[in-house]
Amino acid sequence: MSSGNTRTHSRSQDGRACAGVYDIQDSGEDTVFITTVSSSVIDSNINSCHQVSTPSYLGPDSPSILASVSVPTASDSQNQQIKHQSPLATIISSIPAFNVSQISPLAGRNDFNIASPSGGTRSKKKTTVVVKKALVRVKRIDTKWTCTKSFKGKADIEVRMFPPSLQSRSPLEYFRMFFDDDLIELIVQQTNLYHMQTKSTPLNVTTDEIRDLIAIHLLMGVVNMPAYTDYWCKTLRYNKIANIMPLKRFQQIRRYLHFANNLQDDGDRYFKVRNLLESIRRNCLKIEEENRFSIDEVMVPYKGTRAGSRKQYIKNKPRKWGFKVFVRAGVSGIIYDFLAYGGEDTFRYHDFTEDENGMGLGAKVVLALSKTIKQQACSVLYFDNFFTSLELLKHLRNEYGIFALGTIRQNRLRGAAAKLPTDKNLKKRGRGSFAQVIPNECKIAVIKWFDTKCVTAASTYTHSQPVQQVWRYCKKTKSRNPVTCPNIIKEYNNNMGGVDLADMLVALYRTEMRAHRWYIPLCSQLLDICVNNAWLIYRRENKGKKHMKLKVFRCAISNDLNTFQRTKEIANTSRGAHFVTPQISDYGRLDQIGHMPSFASKGRCKKCIKSQTKFICVKCNVRLCLVEGRNCFFDYHTKSA
Repeated sequence: MSSGNTRTHSRSQDGRACAGVYDIQDSGEDTVFITTVSSSVIDSNINSCHQVSTPSYLGPDSPSILASVSVPTASDSQNQQIKHQSPLATIISSIPAFNVSQISPLAGRNDFNIASPSGGTRSKKKTTVVVKKALVRVKRIDTKWTCTKSFKGKADIEVRMFPPSLQSRSPLEYFRMFFDDDLIELIVQQTNLYHMQTKSTPLNVTTDEIRDLIAIHLLMGVVNMPAYTDYWCKTLRYNKIANIMPLKRFQQIRRYLHFANNLQDDGDRYFKVRNLLESIRRNCLKIEEENRFSIDEVMVPYKGTRAGSRKQYIKNKPRKWGFKVFVRAGVSGIIYDFLAYGGEDTFRYHDFTEDENGMGLGAKVVLALSKTIKQQACSVLYFDNFFTSLELLKHLRNEYGIFALGTIRQNRLRGAAAKLPTDKNLKKRGRGSFAQVIPNECKIAVIKWFDTKCVTAASTYTHSQPVQQVWRYCKKTKSRNPVTCPNIIKEYNNNMGGVDLADMLVALYRTEMRAHRWYIPLCSQLLDICVNNAWLIYRRENKGKKHMKLKVFRCAISNDLNTFQRTKEIANTSRGAHFVTPQISDYGRLDQIGHMPSFASKGRCKKCIKSQTKFICVKCNVRLCLVEGRNCFFDYHTKSA
């Protein structure tokens, strides 16, 4: 296909100028009309730059589509006669011309280097636009620092306590607080839709099959095997997983697992999992919160090549490659809010003021996660030196009433470094030495402390006093010796580990969902967050009582997903012929669905223990008496233990 004519026109409206390039590519009988449009804001105040490639024309024999800056003459219409003109070109040439100068006052100027029809060089490159963004700089703190032990901004913050719950709930009920039925319905709908869009045949996935899929992956996180197919193979078959669903059906559902309609892509970098992210995030925000939070990044492991620039690298993390997710968690490890990093698209659904926009990425992450705190007054945030700046600490206290504490880098001290001793001088004083500076106006305390290395921390609610002691190992004496420690360091060490605790719990029984699609690992990470949050809430409500371990809690959720409100006939459709009923929990025992009596070999009754009976519950798989005067079958399914 040979290239044809090109026309360029421009128009201005409300300070904006648009350059449009229209290409005619003529291949003899068929003519293709291609349009590429690019625009930029013409504003000298933001120092914008507009570059447009020079268009070209083949010659006077090509048909005219749109008028150039000058009005076409009669001689131009004669040149439009072509020996082999296609019908589409005839229709296009009949479009009436218009004068661009009547639309835009900028049309008379040659700002866009518009070439004349009779000359110019050919260019195959499309129109490019380069726009320089205006930088918004934050107002830096400009104050005088003094070395003093007194701090006027000190505040005593009480730890928020949660009384034990009087109502006992099952593990599945805690899990459904975060992964609810509406989310399962969404997965069913989008999975079936995705299969229809790709294969044009129905997949007929049901909610019970999605629950089975979740139950299988929860068990896979506890019982690891080299490949997921090993759970179904003859030599390594694991019946608690293999009996839930046939392998082919498992692979089919997992292959087309989907969370969003591809036809409604709005440019969001996490559009594929945005529905899942926001649903679980909203459920996490409903929890009754603590008043001390830590903010840090978490890596979702992924080493594939299909995530593009979403995949990040952090050398100090155990899993160095993956998706970066910023998390706000309590001291207990409960995750209350999170934000997936997507470059410039990170804050798509967040609004900031002009001052907040100039604070940088780390500060904007803290602001985005702190705005969702229910009781912002007298809450405390802890974060590391990636996020901390003196402007952020001052803004959080003055605008939101949130206290903050974090380690800080030397280039963000805004003049305080001149008052603090150097690392060399502080090291000469010995281990445990520290120095403190406080500004006259801002209620911020900056402390530099030497342990094995020098560390600098800043806070808006505490300072170095009271000085405490911590035990450290000494290589010279080969023993643990007491070392003086400022109170600000003690507060930071005691409250900063919430995100690390949540990440450690995920790593204990990580749900490995390996797939070619980049968003599947994010789904497994969110599933683990729901399980761990449910377990931590269960522990908080049952404080002082004997509680289940995380492994047992995870297996109980998997078991309840298979049995709660399910009949044996429904279960058999997805489990195949070799169905083995698992041990049912109290939550499934009292659901009053599918508990039908049947005959079996004579055995001991589950309820009264003393008697023997031939009646068995087909769902619970336990023997129960069903005789006159003693109805253990009814009592077992209606009364809690």
